[in-house]
Amino acid sequence: MNKILRFSMMAVLALVANIGFAQTTTLWQEDFSSYKADAVPNGGAYNYACEGSGTKVYAENLAGGDAPELLVSKKGGSFSATVSLNGVSGQLTLTYKTNKNFIKATVENAKAGDLVKSGNDVSLPITVAAGTASITIKIANTSTGKGLNGRLDNIKLFQGVGKKAPGLSWGTATRTVTIGAEDNKFPTLTNTYNLAVKYSSDDPDVAAIDATTGEITLGMAGKANITAEFEGNDEYEAAKVSYELTVKDVPSVDLKNTPETAYTVAKALELINAGEGLEANVYVKGQITNIQDVDTGDFGNATYTISDDATAANALLIYRGYYYDKGKFTSKDQIKVGDVVVVYGKLVKFYEKFEMNSGNHIYSINGVASGVDNITVDKNVDAPAYNVAGQRVNDAYKGIVVKNGKKYLNK
Repeated sequence: MNKILRFSMMAVLALVANIGFAQTTTLWQEDFSSYKADAVPNGGAYNYACEGSGTKVYAENLAGGDAPELLVSKKGGSFSATVSLNGVSGQLTLTYKTNKNFIKATVENAKAGDLVKSGNDVSLPITVAAGTASITIKIANTSTGKGLNGRLDNIKLFQGVGKKAPGLSWGTATRTVTIGAEDNKFPTLTNTYNLAVKYSSDDPDVAAIDATTGEITLGMAGKANITAEFEGNDEYEAAKVSYELTVKDVPSVDLKNTPETAYTVAKALELINAGEGLEANVYVKGQITNIQDVDTGDFGNATYTISDDATAANALLIYRGYYYDKGKFTSKDQIKVGDVVVVYGKLVKFYEKFEMNSGNHIYSINGVASGVDNITVDKNVDAPAYNVAGQRVNDAYKGIVVKNGKKYLNK
């Protein structure tokens, strides 16, 4: 009897041990660590395929994993793989990291459930019928309109009960702040499950951070990687998410320029290149050399370039800017190539592009500001007339009009 009991107990312990050690079977995983920057994953054991101009590997970590990662292009971008199942069927799980909600996975030869995103972590349940030889997984950029690029990393397909993704995310890969500035905005950690995290900085002289609260104290100009780390437990996987914090000194340039002393385009490009004066709105004057888009719909903004000499060389991109007084554009002819404009907004370097950031607006066009001062009562000037919104009007129009760059009052 004792032998039987001992044998039964050993069998139970063996079964528990097998369950503990065989919780998951990984069928496929990819973190792009074997690829160099600018590589386009293609072919191989899983028949990789990338679609969309610009879909390629970047040595960055915006998706929330470790560099490198895959940029999934806004121009119809996708990444797909065909995974042999080798007899596996039933319930599978696909997980990956991405920085955008529109990077979504679909599957062929199987049934996908509801996609769940927590922070930068995405999970998709997949049901596979018995006898299925392989499935093809496609992770695509589903953004609409002009679209945005997205990042992808740490893909894993497995069967079994795996630990949950912790759902940690900073929401950005970089941030720039200025010592002494009152409007500094530091990234906020998304911690979906209120897990115990430890904060750290790789250069406390630049930016020190309280290990428990995450409060940051700026020290000196430079760069520091700010990290939040969760050690993992029985339910959630270990995770570490970081962003690069650039700390700038108090500006060494005079940002109190006026419409009358607006920077030239050359000066604006110089400031952007030096990384100075980027924390405040400034006036810049230039001639429109190219108009990429004027949206007269819901957005009501325009993207165009200006330069000092009416050439495309050494131009500043005015990105998604508004009309007078931050009003929306209502007509595509409210600006034209050759117009001399003074625009107001923040300068920025976006990747390799020198820009005035979105949200800027026009102060004046060909010397005509948005104000309604200096009005002349004269309706006999022989020239096309425009209202203060920039729309052409006829002689029957009553109110303030602009002719040849001057304001008149039609009664």
